Amino acid sequence: MKSTQEELDFKELESHEFEERADYLPDSYIKDKTAKGQYFDEIQKKLFQVGAKLLIGPRGTGKTHQMRLAYISCKEDKSKPLPIYVSFNHYLRLETYLNETSNAIGVFHAWVLSKILLDCLRTYSMIPEQSELEPKNLQDFIEAVEKQQYNSTHDSIVKTISVEKTQGYIEDAIQIAGRKRAVLLLDDAALTLTPEYMVEFFEIFRSLKTAHISPKASVYPGTTQYGPRFHLGHDAEPIHVWLNVENPKYIEFMSSLTENRFESDITIPQEILTLFKYAAFGIPRAYIMMVREYQQLKTTSTQSKFNKVISDRKKYMLAEYLSIGDKLKQYKGVIELGGEFLNNTVANLKKFNHERIDRDENTFEKVIAVGVTGIPPKAERMIRFLIEAGLLYETDDISHGPGRKLRRFIPHIVLLLESRVLTKNRGFKSSELLEILKKKSAKHPSRPSFDSIIAKDKLSMLNLNLPPCHNCQAERMTEKQKFCHECGKPLVDHSTFKECMAKPLNELPLTKFQIKAIDKFTSFKTVEDVIRSQDPANELQKAHRVKAARAEDIYRRINQWVNEFLV
Repeated sequence: MKSTQEELDFKELESHEFEERADYLPDSYIKDKTAKGQYFDEIQKKLFQVGAKLLIGPRGTGKTHQMRLAYISCKEDKSKPLPIYVSFNHYLRLETYLNETSNAIGVFHAWVLSKILLDCLRTYSMIPEQSELEPKNLQDFIEAVEKQQYNSTHDSIVKTISVEKTQGYIEDAIQIAGRKRAVLLLDDAALTLTPEYMVEFFEIFRSLKTAHISPKASVYPGTTQYGPRFHLGHDAEPIHVWLNVENPKYIEFMSSLTENRFESDITIPQEILTLFKYAAFGIPRAYIMMVREYQQLKTTSTQSKFNKVISDRKKYMLAEYLSIGDKLKQYKGVIELGGEFLNNTVANLKKFNHERIDRDENTFEKVIAVGVTGIPPKAERMIRFLIEAGLLYETDDISHGPGRKLRRFIPHIVLLLESRVLTKNRGFKSSELLEILKKKSAKHPSRPSFDSIIAKDKLSMLNLNLPPCHNCQAERMTEKQKFCHECGKPLVDHSTFKECMAKPLNELPLTKFQIKAIDKFTSFKTVEDVIRSQDPANELQKAHRVKAARAEDIYRRINQWVNEFLV
């Protein structure tokens, strides 16, 4: 019989209150535990409105949460538009087609439309006129494409499906459901690791829009490329879901997370909670993670627990950012120099604020923004990666004399707190730190030149680390070079997907029992073995003491790791 403590521990593990990703939350939880407030409600209204919209924000800012809540609200309220929700988080599984298939763009085009049409047909119980577009055929096509098993038998779907046919079925669904119009909620649409697909996606997005069909998509700031025919602001209205930490509504919005999200009583001092809200830097997922870690720490000292959470958060953020360089080998130098830019920016703010404290501590006003001049064009990609990662927030430019614009950036608040940028005291006073953060910032930011942050001799790191020719090992001359200038052989880019697929299963975050069972009793050795398998559950159940539920859990963990790797 389970002890009371065991039951409590199990209840905590089963609770959804500390689940950071909206992908894994049930509909009832999304609906009942969502943050309330003017800022959140305004975003929801935009998703219901006529016209194309783009939700813009880095990972963890709640784009999926917003999309799923809008979908649930529309399904339950017949006065709202007919909703169709699709996630494109598996898009990178199509990456290899770009180098190995002549009709890669056609396959991608069909994959996007098939996912939209499949949700429409299934959700609204429709039977298509063309047999190729029946739900089972669409599902088989989608799975085959994502498992790298596309072949000529799927050509009929690629040739049959089109934007016009998809629009036609959506229009029919509107009539069947007795609605006035439809909204397409296209989640995880920031296909930033494959720019060729990204440009094509926004061409599809733009083409799907009609008087009765309003597409909405979630994208990242900084790195999303819309292509030459798509114009942000004209073809779609931007909706910024990443709230500036200096926005007057900031604390109100972050506070609503506590009031509506957590089921159990939070035993954290209110001042610490508010500091965590600032440290979250407008990213709700980060706030949830920090609250959870603080709750689970055993030490009794408030200062040591707070410092540990902030330190761990910094390590996690920087490790996640640097992992981009491991996934995208060609950008490794860009990512590493971006980390140096970030550290030097924080050091600049620390020096600037400490000098202000020394001048007059009693009238001290914090400065958390830098106004950088002289940013070279080749550094733009570096800046964009930092913004996408949520480590750097770009605010409005300001004029600093005739023809001189300062680009203003706020580094992540966790970095400022961990480096003690805003205080010179060695001790920890949460009330004092909170008072500084709550006060209005000084009017003028620190104004370093780019050269003072990054030395000129390091700009060579901004050149791409392109793989050499596989045939003769000659170095590439340009980023867009398709053929080797020495031997004439086609040049193949580094494949993030292939690297992911080649990962040994014993290096994944599985339990020791699961790793041992897979290795000893199944034929699975790499991630690719599992992903390509026609019946992975049956193969996993060959392992001793692995039944259906445990096999499903192992398969879910592997897929979850793949999705995280390919984000």
